[in-house]
Amino acid sequence: MIKIIFSFSFLIISNVLCAQNLEKSAIENEFRLTGDSISFPLTIVNAFPFISGEVNGVKGKFMFDTGHQGALAINNNIVPLSSQKAHGNGFVASGQQFKKYTNDTIDDVRLVNGLHFQNLKQIPSANYDFLQDNITPDCIGYIGYDFFKGYTFKLDYAKRKLTFYKHTQERESSKDFLAGEKVLAILDFEIRNLPNIPMIKVKVDDVEMLGLFDTGGSYGLLEFTDKDSEKLVKRKFLKEYGKDGYDEDLFVLNKVRISNQFTTDFIGIHKIEESSQFKKAIGVAEDNLLILSYRFLSKYKTVWDYDHKKIYVLEY
Repeated sequence: MIKIIFSFSFLIISNVLCAQNLEKSAIENEFRLTGDSISFPLTIVNAFPFISGEVNGVKGKFMFDTGHQGALAINNNIVPLSSQKAHGNGFVASGQQFKKYTNDTIDDVRLVNGLHFQNLKQIPSANYDFLQDNITPDCIGYIGYDFFKGYTFKLDYAKRKLTFYKHTQERESSKDFLAGEKVLAILDFEIRNLPNIPMIKVKVDDVEMLGLFDTGGSYGLLEFTDKDSEKLVKRKFLKEYGKDGYDEDLFVLNKVRISNQFTTDFIGIHKIEESSQFKKAIGVAEDNLLILSYRFLSKYKTVWDYDHKKIYVLEY
């Protein structure tokens, strides 16, 4: 059984911290953020961030996955759904496949910080039992990019806190999301096929690779050509690091130069076994990849500004 979950999620179509004044906010009928600044407490399970909540009274945790483009997807293996309509097939980048459904109406969704949604229309669902089996048994689905589109967010694994800031002209000038922070680097990223996947240039010694930011990318993953892998091993930049609790191989990648701005190490990451399907979906032609996920995000606070295509790397 595959234990490494790499959660870029694709559709093949056949077709308690509180937000400001949440107790007074209206119930929403679209699963989107509203308000100026909203915070969520996070639960970190293994390498993955989760937001607690419930769907139609079923309590559990949503994976906060920037690799998932949709706003919300529900795990129908936990949440009983009576009006699902088949809507094609989907897969995640680690290889798990599933049938995709849509639901005319989801009656009620609540999030841990008090946000409340009712009568949500055309919400996708699927059997995400691989998340239950390999990460947490109470995973009730995904929260992804379309939920926070139009917001910058700050991700702080040390404080277990996720904060969203609405894009405004005033905020462009004030950058209040950086107040009191020590900025180590400002990374300009590019977007290709999908708007939710930031991509940057990364280099180890003279070996170039494409770096992808993803909160659902496990501890971090790498893929190199045999030639470049042999070169990095010989020069002691790439080393074996034993096995994890699932008997999967771990690796160390040293002296990684991020966008020519700073250098860091990745200790305890996995290799991608087969990436051609998801690389094609997101528009990656490069042979060498590095997924910047938990090992990076637990080392630095980050601010993700999609509107200006910048990721701020902050000191903990």
